[in-house]
Amino acid sequence: MLHSIFYVIIFLLALVLSNVINKVFPKVALPLIQVMLGLLLGFLGAAEVLNVEPEVFLGFIIAPLLFRESEEADVKHIFKHTKTILVLILPLVFITALGLGWLAHSLYLTLPLAACFALGASLAPTDAVAVGALSENFSFPKRITSILKGEGLLNDASGIIAFQIAVAALMTGEFSLPHATVDLVISAFGGAAIGLFLVWAKTLAIRLLEDVDAKDITGYLILDLMIPLAAFLIADLFNVSTIIAVVVAGVMQANGLKRTTLFDAQVTKVKETIWDMLMFILNSVVFLFLGIELYQLVLPLLTSPDYSDTWLLFMVISLTIGLFLLRFIVLLLYYWITSIVKKQSFQLYWNDILLLTFAGSKGTVSIATILLIPRTAGLAHSLLIFLVASVTALSFLVGMFILPFFAAKKLDVINNMAKISILTEVVAELRKDMEVAKSREGYNVAIDNYQERIQRLIIEQESSNTSVDFNELQLLIIRLEAEGLENARKNDEISMRTYRTYQRYIHSLEQSVVHDVVSSIQFVSVVAFRVLHLLVSRILHIDLTLRKVQANVDLRRDEITHLYFKNTELILQALENLESVYDAQLIDFLQAERLRSAEYVAQGDYIARLLHRTQPNNLREMMRAYYLERKVIFEYESAGEITAREARLLRQNVNVLEDYSMANDHRTLLFDFLEKRKK
Repeated sequence: MLHSIFYVIIFLLALVLSNVINKVFPKVALPLIQVMLGLLLGFLGAAEVLNVEPEVFLGFIIAPLLFRESEEADVKHIFKHTKTILVLILPLVFITALGLGWLAHSLYLTLPLAACFALGASLAPTDAVAVGALSENFSFPKRITSILKGEGLLNDASGIIAFQIAVAALMTGEFSLPHATVDLVISAFGGAAIGLFLVWAKTLAIRLLEDVDAKDITGYLILDLMIPLAAFLIADLFNVSTIIAVVVAGVMQANGLKRTTLFDAQVTKVKETIWDMLMFILNSVVFLFLGIELYQLVLPLLTSPDYSDTWLLFMVISLTIGLFLLRFIVLLLYYWITSIVKKQSFQLYWNDILLLTFAGSKGTVSIATILLIPRTAGLAHSLLIFLVASVTALSFLVGMFILPFFAAKKLDVINNMAKISILTEVVAELRKDMEVAKSREGYNVAIDNYQERIQRLIIEQESSNTSVDFNELQLLIIRLEAEGLENARKNDEISMRTYRTYQRYIHSLEQSVVHDVVSSIQFVSVVAFRVLHLLVSRILHIDLTLRKVQANVDLRRDEITHLYFKNTELILQALENLESVYDAQLIDFLQAERLRSAEYVAQGDYIARLLHRTQPNNLREMMRAYYLERKVIFEYESAGEITAREARLLRQNVNVLEDYSMANDHRTLLFDFLEKRKK
């Protein structure tokens, strides 16, 4: 039991690590990182512990993912491409099952033909999760995105039906096309009926709770999370399409009547947060499991003396080529007929054909499906599972590496001028308020927060070369600040309280670095250097810290002043030495900013501001700033200087900041202890 808990903890840490690696190295796709971590976990023995039954995997992971995907899907736009989606979820799935089945049987004659058709059926559906992962890296036209999303949500049903038909033929040796057609229709309509029923039942349950005045956010969220699980379970019990049941439930859930009440607003806010977290975890689990399954299912067969590695590799490559070729041919024929009917040039559809061909990647649903095949005598289960797992992984990699030739890389067009103007007006209003205020410290901290936001927007707005240079110089300044701080602590020039306060200041500098445009290794090395020194320092001086806490030694401002001036000399000299390397105006700007800060330090204002920011207590001033920001956003929207969508996003940012300011408690146990000792 403890052994299993240990691996679960490692598994969860792998989820966090994958996200961290992706943030540090944003050019590496997150799914690829997670697959590699899954392989590593498999090598470390996770495959022996984290054995999940296919039904459990489909019910607890795939079903919630598809439910949420269908909730967020633009159903109206998907309906515009119904004909294309129907081609992809019906004829293409069965053509792929038959075509790949025939190819697999030709390459390995000892495999029963019906088993090969089951293999083809498991590889036929496009995986919605894999498509979503690809779409994060590429910019598809809206119509392509809608087609892929509609296909991914619905073709699992036809794929599983085709798989069940092949399994029935394998077990009984018989096949009936009319019977299979009837099964498909009953399965689809039965699943849809269950999805509709569950959403109706949930709505009825909520009304009953409201009637007895028993509305509860937690209960509502539990009901919401239960829907995909219940839809999957009930559909499975009635032997109808579990996927369609989940998808229909999600679509109906998202397209019901929306009420505007405080309770509904609170529920929606918490619901979005929980689902965002679950979506990240479940998506990550899918690709981690793919890596683990590749290790568990692929490597043993490659090392087996019963099979030729060369021939296995040839089969995987052949099936992958066949998979994309069949998809390409069906799409080619469909768009050729479409061009004739609409009397348009066929050349207009080439890019759509290529995008839809290589974006139709497979995922872990294919592996979970093939694992459902009955274990009968004389059937090479390990070979079937190996082929499906390998083709699934290879199809995803092919899509990831070939799509850049046809799909535009996602580029965020940065235009922060309106945002900069809005924040600048807020700062101007805060300065007016500060002139008549009794205390200036709270306003100073609020203005500093807005000035930092303005600086980040300006850096984003500049050219990529300017951003890279600015961030590299910022990293240099951080390194010099950290080295100066460590030397001061080593020479016992500052107290541990001062050391930790200055560490927070350096951390705020790190947050201002946009490390996506600077060398990731360089950024990691700077931060790692500081963290390592911080850990070593805390370990070495823990006794000294405890003694100073007991002695109630206050933080001395002259220590920070002296350290800041000393570091300023080093930074100005280093910047001066780099004038021949970087743009002179950029160097002058950084030097001027440092000198301006030094002037604040000399006057005493900067130190007060720095200390106040480590333990902020300016909620009233921040609430005033957020009110002003909303007011200016409304004025810009009314004047047509920003769109309604831009205004909505800006207001959402203000709401997040305001919630954080009201809920966040910056005091720590050490801080409270020292305050008590002072009294």
